[in-house]
Amino acid sequence: MNDEKLIRLIRENPNQGIHKAMQLYGRAVNTICVSVLQGCEDGLVDEAVSETFLKLWQKAHLYSEKEGHSVKSWVYSIARNTAIDIRRKNGYALPSLDDEMKVEPTAEIEIETEVQKKELRQILHEVIAELGEPDSQVFLMKYFLFMKNRDIAAKLQISEKKAENILYRGKGKLKEMLIKRGITCYED
Repeated sequence: MNDEKLIRLIRENPNQGIHKAMQLYGRAVNTICVSVLQGCEDGLVDEAVSETFLKLWQKAHLYSEKEGHSVKSWVYSIARNTAIDIRRKNGYALPSLDDEMKVEPTAEIEIETEVQKKELRQILHEVIAELGEPDSQVFLMKYFLFMKNRDIAAKLQISEKKAENILYRGKGKLKEMLIKRGITCYED
């Protein structure tokens, strides 16, 4: 998928567009955030990754190929700047250049497990999309962008109570839809 198509998809169908961007750039964004937030408290990397894709969604209208940057480099700079902002906001000093160059290699992930995870993510995104609007947007923002209910409500211009109700009712619908597709759901 070329840059223009990806940006158009994010603008016209944020659910699919952000999903595609996460498929394409998610691992690299995570690696960038891990590198910048090395030595910081747990949870900040996930916050930085989520905020990166949220910013990509919110600022997709600002992207222009004419500036000579690929979407990939734009996403990576958003990730780096977001991680730096989170590091500063939480009172951590910025790492030295030497520290940033030391990126530890990640453990090899079994191919079969990775393929299964990818298939499950794809099925989950398809099922969420079947919920329709605004339900699918609420689920995307809550469980993939890790937004708070009040922020979701503000973004979609619905009440916080409606967002909560969508999530509550939608979990049951999702469970039924996943079971129909042969996916076993476990209760917490």
